[in-house]
Amino acid sequence: MEIKFIKKLSTHCIFTAVSATIAMCMMTSCGEVYLDENEPAGNGLLSLSLRLNGEGQVFTPSQNGPYHDGDIIEFRIPSSIESPVDLSKATLTASLENDCFMEQPLAGRIFDLSEPQILRVLLPGGRTATYTIAAKRITPLCLFKKTWFRNGFDLGYEFPVWITSIAMAREGIVVYDGVENYAASRIKVYDENDGSLINSIQVPTTFLSQVKTDDAGHIVAARENVYGAGFMLYLYKDMNSQPELILDYSAALGCQLMLGYRFSVCGDLTSGKAYVYAMAGNIYFGAKGKEYYCWEFNDGVPVSVIPVKTDFSSQVTDCWDSSNIQRMSTDAESDIYLSYYRYNENTGSRMYCIKSDTGDLTEMKPSNFEFQLLGFRVFEMQGHRFLAMLTQGNGAPTLNLKVFDITDTRQWSTMKPGDEGYSNFMIYESEPLPANNLNHWGDVAVRVEDTTAHIYATVVSSDKAQAGVVKWTVNYFPPE
Repeated sequence: MEIKFIKKLSTHCIFTAVSATIAMCMMTSCGEVYLDENEPAGNGLLSLSLRLNGEGQVFTPSQNGPYHDGDIIEFRIPSSIESPVDLSKATLTASLENDCFMEQPLAGRIFDLSEPQILRVLLPGGRTATYTIAAKRITPLCLFKKTWFRNGFDLGYEFPVWITSIAMAREGIVVYDGVENYAASRIKVYDENDGSLINSIQVPTTFLSQVKTDDAGHIVAARENVYGAGFMLYLYKDMNSQPELILDYSAALGCQLMLGYRFSVCGDLTSGKAYVYAMAGNIYFGAKGKEYYCWEFNDGVPVSVIPVKTDFSSQVTDCWDSSNIQRMSTDAESDIYLSYYRYNENTGSRMYCIKSDTGDLTEMKPSNFEFQLLGFRVFEMQGHRFLAMLTQGNGAPTLNLKVFDITDTRQWSTMKPGDEGYSNFMIYESEPLPANNLNHWGDVAVRVEDTTAHIYATVVSSDKAQAGVVKWTVNYFPPE
């Protein structure tokens, strides 16, 4: 059975702007453009960001730049009543117009924003622009805290540049530390609280692509269809059990080359209804991924070994290099989220929400993420829906985590950086995480416990000191 989208969305272009920050400058000019003294002075200050107490979270003002002489630039900082945020140790990073300078360099300066502070920028022609910087504590929707980072040495990685997946099992965090047919490949289970190793599991076969979990926390390992072996799924009832082959979709039955390069599970694969989704990827091996495949399971048995194929080519130029997919529930009208990455300077990454019953789809504005959307996870707390994504610029030496409030479906498809109220849409952005990510990999997993979520993300790097897992704790405050 094949489903084909008829609707074609308009193409969006990604524009990247490189701005110079002055956090690392002393009194260096931001350009070599000279203006006549009789010409009006420019705005001077283009953008400003803030960090508190050396922490990783980056805050932006409630109103976007450029800013004018005399403007009050206000930061709204989420803070609980029980533990108010300390505003006395803030650092600022700014971008300036050409040929403008800070009156006092920002590098090394600490601002006490318990009270408003003055910032001055020297403009061409000898003028000075003065801005008032203020911070206001607000009742947050969520409070984020980076809990820990464990690097590849801490985690005992064998293949730090090949970490393709992370997931939440009953027993802890599951990471696949392996590659192709290497004997040292293992499925590893780590403690959620401190990242210590709990178990190292022998892989069920060679050429695993990813290791995920179902909604009941069972470990599920996938073999991608390389060298004609087909797409296979292995299920572990628990981390100490023997793997069971629950799906064998062979090349002889029509399995696409490299199918299973990415996959996901929705539901319990041992009881009731569940779904498995898989896509092909990695054009290096000749894959032509531009569709996704779905198997329905009932009580652990596939309804058919032959999957339902959904053609997505109307939204893809040529084919994707990699993609990710997540179904929210086993309900017939469930939302499905799909992202893909195309290594093409005019494409980069895209992300969509698809209605499983109608096939209708909407697209998130590509300007909300960097060139590479490496991995994502959509999760809910008390009916409030959030999107956590790992994203990295094209060739950038760092990546970061972004979290969006996507409860309002109108904002999902319309909001972009610079829009009014954007800080209520993108509610968190982490500090840059160094990563020599040669294979363009990254993944996100989330554990939800009532009004607390724990987000785990992989940092993939050829440098074992950079590679690892980061954990953030999110406290959610339900709107009254």
